[in-house]
Amino acid sequence: MVETKVAPTMFDLKGNVKFNKSRTHRYELMITWKQPAKKLAMVITNYPGQSDGVVMDLTTMLVVNHVSALGFDGVVMVNLFSKLGLKGHPKELIEGTDSVTDQVILLAANDVSQIIIATGSFPKQNLLAAERQAEIIDSIKKAGFEKKLAFLCDSAGKLAHPLAAKVRKKWVIVEATTEAKK
Repeated sequence: MVETKVAPTMFDLKGNVKFNKSRTHRYELMITWKQPAKKLAMVITNYPGQSDGVVMDLTTMLVVNHVSALGFDGVVMVNLFSKLGLKGHPKELIEGTDSVTDQVILLAANDVSQIIIATGSFPKQNLLAAERQAEIIDSIKKAGFEKKLAFLCDSAGKLAHPLAAKVRKKWVIVEATTEAKK
């Protein structure tokens, strides 16, 4: 038998989560895999899932995999709505944010290279989600981060969410200046 030496691949996967004191809102989930993380992407989805820095839900795993494949060192995940446990019902969404939600998004936007809106068809199907997305995009533009703004789309240019079957294998990132099909 021939003994082969295998050199291990070393990396530090680091996570940081920002909750409110009562842990009813998750404002931000940051995961980095290169230290120091110099090139970060922000991905904005609809509302937080089960990920808490240790436990990862499917959306978080897909986002990390694709953002890594795009050449970033880490990802900052934020949401249109920060309240935990939401299912997208309009009555729930009315109280889906608090006064800190947008502040955290804008502070993180300052430190990232790209901001990817990955909300799929949810804003098209839900008036409150459409209003929230428009508010966030407007505040990103007013803060001077318009050039960082992009959308997750499928191969046909349709807006997509990370869980959408058409983007599970490959993400298409469309700059905000390019018109995405809604």
